[in-house]
Amino acid sequence: MTRSIDLSLPAPERRRAAGLAGRWRDLLYVPGPGFSSPLDPACYASSLVIVPADGPALRVSSFVVPAFGGELCRLRLESLVDYHPERLGSFFEPGRRGLVYAMSGDRRGGEARPPADPSWCYQGPSLARRLGDVARVRVLRERVSGGSDGRPFSWIADRALALTSAAGEECLLLSRPDASEAAVLVAAPGLYRALLDETAPAVPGAARADLLGYGDWDAPLDVVVEVLAA
Repeated sequence: MTRSIDLSLPAPERRRAAGLAGRWRDLLYVPGPGFSSPLDPACYASSLVIVPADGPALRVSSFVVPAFGGELCRLRLESLVDYHPERLGSFFEPGRRGLVYAMSGDRRGGEARPPADPSWCYQGPSLARRLGDVARVRVLRERVSGGSDGRPFSWIADRALALTSAAGEECLLLSRPDASEAAVLVAAPGLYRALLDETAPAVPGAARADLLGYGDWDAPLDVVVEVLAA
């Protein structure tokens, strides 16, 4: 008997995803260690906050569960009633780097200060043109099957949102199976285009299983990615 897990977006979160089409006022992030990727300069990992022009802000993170000897995940979209934008960095206004907490000079307590490490905050050009007007939102759903000790298993998970701007530029909001539960903003698809287009040329070390975080699993996996309307 095949063991199976369903990590598709619940209906309320699916509606929130569909509602992201339209204008955004900002995209915010929590600055700190692990924010920038040394391997892919277009990837940024954090708890993200989308500020639409209309409606409540949304927190974007990863919902992670242990299963089949590893971790699985899906994207998570939560409405925010209250948040503190002054503590967060902005992808639309890179000069706003947010605050991190560190020991005070006298070592007697903590204090909030802008991040001193450049890798802890966004240093690129403003993404307001790319994400200020989102024309289309699609869901990337993975369907994975494999087996361990002669026992088959499978799962489905809604791993990412593909965002297309009014100018046709694409970004991804991707969940990852990591203990921090951070989501990843892929500002330009690059290698991740293989998740959007099954005809994209294969790149050694960047197969779909690798991009989705399963490259080091012992069991061979069959990975299929579907691109669905939100």
